[in-house]
Amino acid sequence: MKIESVSFYAEGKRLYGNLHLPANKNPPCIIALHGLESSKDSGKWPILASSFCEAGFACLRFSFRGCGEGTEKSEGDFEDTSLTDRIKDYEAALRFLEETCKVDMGRLGIVGSSFGGMVAIAAQNKKIKSMVTLATPYTLSRPIKPPLKIEEGYCVLSSGRRLKEKFFVDLQKHDLLKAVKDAPPILIIHGSKDELVPVDHAYRLYESAKKPKELKIIEGANHTFSQAKDLDKIIKLSLKWFKKYLTKV
Repeated sequence: MKIESVSFYAEGKRLYGNLHLPANKNPPCIIALHGLESSKDSGKWPILASSFCEAGFACLRFSFRGCGEGTEKSEGDFEDTSLTDRIKDYEAALRFLEETCKVDMGRLGIVGSSFGGMVAIAAQNKKIKSMVTLATPYTLSRPIKPPLKIEEGYCVLSSGRRLKEKFFVDLQKHDLLKAVKDAPPILIIHGSKDELVPVDHAYRLYESAKKPKELKIIEGANHTFSQAKDLDKIIKLSLKWFKKYLTKV
């Protein structure tokens, strides 16, 4: 397995990522989309990418604009985050993959967690042949009570980071229950103990999606699947799904 440090541009902003490449030539590729306040290096992402690569899949994980740490923090301000802009970052990642000529662009999959799952669904990109969403909401509401609050035109998150109120205005442009009807084969994974996104969101997305589709609720798992046993489950479930739809017959 080879891991390359890469970068590409979205609307003039440099985004940083890592491209995991297996030994096999022209491999199928999985794009990893992190959540709202995460990055390509957060929690499960390096583990997921390495696991996919060991199974023969290339994997591109990257940090959306304004996300990441140190010298690999993608350019842009986090407070300007919007679903529309993250879709543009994702589309820039697809263009980058095409330009590298290192993966099979006819066998692309995507795995998105939380807000990253919203990006995957809302983008409705026809190049994607298989999709996995983790702990993904179908909508986000403007917070009206602690620990989230609104002040001076900003939404202050529980972490202390801020988003401009336009974040919620932009969300109204995207109907995920409608968009998921046009999704490729989709596996929806959610934890029964998700403390941020109620499990009902997974059921609503599943009901709206067309076949082929599958829903897996992991008992006891939290929003980030932080327990090793839960992460192991989503790796196995995701690999089974991607092998089914991205492997040549």
